[in-house]
Amino acid sequence: MSTRSGRDRAELIAAIEDAVRDNGGRGQLLHQAIAERFGLNPTDLKCVDLARSEPRLTAGRLAEITGMSTSATTAVLDRMEKAGFIERVRDPADRRRVIVASTGRREQELTTAFAPLRDAMTAVLESYEDDQLELIAGFVQRVNELLRDLTAQPAAGQVTTRPAAR
Repeated sequence: MSTRSGRDRAELIAAIEDAVRDNGGRGQLLHQAIAERFGLNPTDLKCVDLARSEPRLTAGRLAEITGMSTSATTAVLDRMEKAGFIERVRDPADRRRVIVASTGRREQELTTAFAPLRDAMTAVLESYEDDQLELIAGFVQRVNELLRDLTAQPAAGQVTTRPAAR
């Protein structure tokens, strides 16, 4: 059966899979270039995002989210702290626990670094109708959920989670 574009469903799915794979690779390259400006690597930069968005983040929770070992997590936190993005603070409720907190000191620099991407993405998204944006937003959310599930799996090839049908 052909779609409106004249491609059959399998061709269209393959084209989307290829485009998503390409997008992921290009995104990694962009994040690499931006991370290098701050003396970080792409993993560090993603962990900066987590420190900014997850309240009461601990090293253990960061390791859990990312799938990194505790020693790798410590190295990431050391680099983030040295670069001025985070600080480690004692939890006032439990002095044995250390919270990873964003310093907020480099927020404007990050905003400036990502501004060209944000502006270009806004321009692309503005070209779509509202119902198309709803579809795109749903697709991206489902893919992100899938990626979270895959990251949480203990080893590649052991994925047991299936994306929910919508």
